[in-house]
Amino acid sequence: MRFSKKSQVISLPAPVGGLNGKDAIANMPPTDAWKLENWFPLPSAVSLRNGSETWCSNITGPIESLMCYNGSTESKLFAACGAAIYDVTTKGNTGAAVVTGLTSARWQHCNFGNPAGQWLVMCNGSDHTKTYNGTAWADSTITGIDDKLLIHPNVFKNRLYFVEKDSFSFWYLAVNAIGGAATEFDLSSLFRLGGYLVASTSWSVDSSGGGINDYLCFISSQGECVMYLGSDPSSASAWSIAGQFRLGHPIGRRCFQKVGSDVVVVSADGLYPLSRALVTDRSQTQDAVTNKITNLINADVQSYGANFGWQPILYPIGNKILLNVPQLENQVSYQYVMNTVTGAWCKFTGWNANCFELMGDSLYYAGLNKVVHCDYGTTDEGASIAADGGQAFNYFGQSGVQKRFSAARPIIQSNANISPSLIINIDFDDTAPQNVISFSNTSFSPWDISPWDVSPWSSSNQVRHDWQSVYGIGFCGSPRLAVSAKNSVVNWQSTDIVFEPGGTF
Repeated sequence: MRFSKKSQVISLPAPVGGLNGKDAIANMPPTDAWKLENWFPLPSAVSLRNGSETWCSNITGPIESLMCYNGSTESKLFAACGAAIYDVTTKGNTGAAVVTGLTSARWQHCNFGNPAGQWLVMCNGSDHTKTYNGTAWADSTITGIDDKLLIHPNVFKNRLYFVEKDSFSFWYLAVNAIGGAATEFDLSSLFRLGGYLVASTSWSVDSSGGGINDYLCFISSQGECVMYLGSDPSSASAWSIAGQFRLGHPIGRRCFQKVGSDVVVVSADGLYPLSRALVTDRSQTQDAVTNKITNLINADVQSYGANFGWQPILYPIGNKILLNVPQLENQVSYQYVMNTVTGAWCKFTGWNANCFELMGDSLYYAGLNKVVHCDYGTTDEGASIAADGGQAFNYFGQSGVQKRFSAARPIIQSNANISPSLIINIDFDDTAPQNVISFSNTSFSPWDISPWDVSPWSSSNQVRHDWQSVYGIGFCGSPRLAVSAKNSVVNWQSTDIVFEPGGTF
């Protein structure tokens, strides 16, 4: 293709900086994106996200909890739906329920080990607390409180702790005990803003060069946090308040995720690390893990904060933190996803999850009528994966000069002969590409030895760099690339853009 002598060619790297919901759309770094849907930012490219496969689909109704039991020799995955709990460890049709007669499917859980073995401990604030030891399910043998009132379990220094529903009391058992007498500890005098306890979590903090200390942190529905140091709440010499601080009000019972020694909490302020909330106030929003997309999350909290399904989860082998946003409860959700290597964010759609869970190194989500193995393969349960990315608007070094855009070429590495849809959005217009053609690599075949079968293996990966005609007249432009593909690897490397500068107006 020939260009006139007046034409200029500019090359932009792909938007590896990820989704930006903080900066003005006219002032974003050129490697950021104002839209990045199902494109996952890598250090050197932006990749079509991985797919998903149906794990089991014969459970009727919304599955609202996934819980993994981690034993000494095996792991098992359980799903709660309606009045029952099912074993969904193995792919395929699920058998009869392993627990029945329940009133709620919204469980919180933890794994606990003692000399007698490994245990999955679960409670939901309305049914008897449940335990599973790798063989049998049982109602808890906790005494001193109606165990139906316990709604959140946690493990700290060889003890089980439980949050009591709609109260500021927590209950704890003896060291290494799975049942027996529980003792109450009332925190109501410490929480000045009212509400109730939402959750508790263990947390390790480097105390100013004095070494690592382990704390137990309690989080209220108003975002107040109290942290304790010690191992025995019944002893004044072995239990003391270590700090009290505040963050935005947490969203849902499953509001936190441990990341290394730190803990991040999803709140009205975004996904915020406790280590930063401890030493700053809520005005320091730049300390949020989600700083770059906090405005997007704040808008979602206002719109969907009351919906069940909010959950952050760390997926280490995938280098991802996912934050599930339930747009329409039990029906439609999407995820904000961060690359834990680069800190860049994007948005995943098509995974309508109520909850997520890890079993081993694999990630699963549950939604309406099914459990899905996700971040796996190159189709969404056999269907194409659709991605849409709008890179930061760019004045190309001539902010006061109008330009006529005439051609562009995305530099793409793929194992398929793809035909992406590329347009140039002009002067902050957000019109989407039209007629996005779905394509498939029909010669694709997986490498059939684990773990290589989680991603495609092909000797035909090639760099595609075909010029496409585009049209637009304006002061700034944004390359926008859309694809719809299955059985294909697609990596967006960069984009070349041709334009002719004109005059000022």
